[in-house]
Amino acid sequence: MSTTDSPLDFSDRILGEVLRHGLDQGARTLEQLSGQTIDPPYETSLIERVAEAWETPLRSLTCAQVCMLVGQQFGMQWLAKPVLRLLAIAPRAEFRFYPGDLTLGALQAHRDLMSHAPAETRAWLNGDFDWMAEAFAFSEGLPDEAAQALSAARKAAALN
Repeated sequence: MSTTDSPLDFSDRILGEVLRHGLDQGARTLEQLSGQTIDPPYETSLIERVAEAWETPLRSLTCAQVCMLVGQQFGMQWLAKPVLRLLAIAPRAEFRFYPGDLTLGALQAHRDLMSHAPAETRAWLNGDFDWMAEAFAFSEGLPDEAAQALSAARKAAALN
């Protein structure tokens, strides 16, 4: 696992600072863009954290918040392209839990990525993912889960 001062730990980094440009609607929140609110009372702390991220301007989201939103497949219409840009910059980085966690979350959300950024998703899926087996070796099932997610994503994108 990386430490908080590791160059591979992106958890506290701000999306707008990492990407620096190309954040369409960056001053707006996902709540404003979607027209949907997430109102209390919150049933779980996860829903509370999603609601907080939902009300944060896109450019001010932390990378950990982005990873959480992708994991819940919330706001993908607006997050697909920035997420793929993050993954182009740092596919092995720790965004929330462990190195490569955003990559795995994005693979699991491949249908949403394809729907909102098809060319970018195909280009990303054509990349090198050989690093995943070693990066996820700390967990017994994670390498297989990642390999299956990659295979499913490539198949859905007609890349297999």
